[in-house]
Amino acid sequence: MELDAERIVSDHLRAEVGARVVGKPPADTATAWVRVVQLDALDEVSSRAEWLLNYLLQFDCYAGRDGGQREAKELGRRVRSSLVGMPGIENGEAIVTAVRIAGSARVPDTTLEPARERVVLTAVVHMHPALAATAA
Repeated sequence: MELDAERIVSDHLRAEVGARVVGKPPADTATAWVRVVQLDALDEVSSRAEWLLNYLLQFDCYAGRDGGQREAKELGRRVRSSLVGMPGIENGEAIVTAVRIAGSARVPDTTLEPARERVVLTAVVHMHPALAATAA
């Protein structure tokens, strides 16, 4: 049972970080936001098919129009802190068992007008369905 990792992690970040967390760039880019994109989902070796999945997720932490490097870096730090605090969290649908930050880089986005500062985090989030979700 593949989980909606983007939604599960995005919901957690909204609650913990209080930032706008989206799947695509928002119409209003004047204030900071985080874009979450699932890059891959790999099965862990298990006796149960698709029980434990490793989700490779990318988090683009954008500064607002006037926020600059400081805002992008602070948002990236808050997202990173929230992610590494996820193991053990259960939301009724999934249980996060581990999070590993696989990359962190400051990569300004020059495709936006005006260009925006951005911190890109890559994380591997290990999760499996909650027992209640598998019984349904």
